[in-house]
Amino acid sequence: MKYKVEPIGAQFSNKDLPKLAERFGQQSIDGYRLHSVFQVAQPGCLGIGQGTVTYLAVYEKGDS
Repeated sequence: MKYKVEPIGAQFSNKDLPKLAERFGQQSIDGYRLHSVFQVAQPGCLGIGQGTVTYLAVYEKGDS
């Protein structure tokens, strides 16, 4: 099994949703299936600055 992880952001407007669907579709064309999406916190610069929250999409591809 192969996995691919990509950040997809944290805020989406209605006009962003088709682009997000297109990203998921492109991974499907490449043989990957969306496995899960989860939230992560990224610390600020040097652990001092304002941290950010984003979402990661995890895709999986079966062994061929």
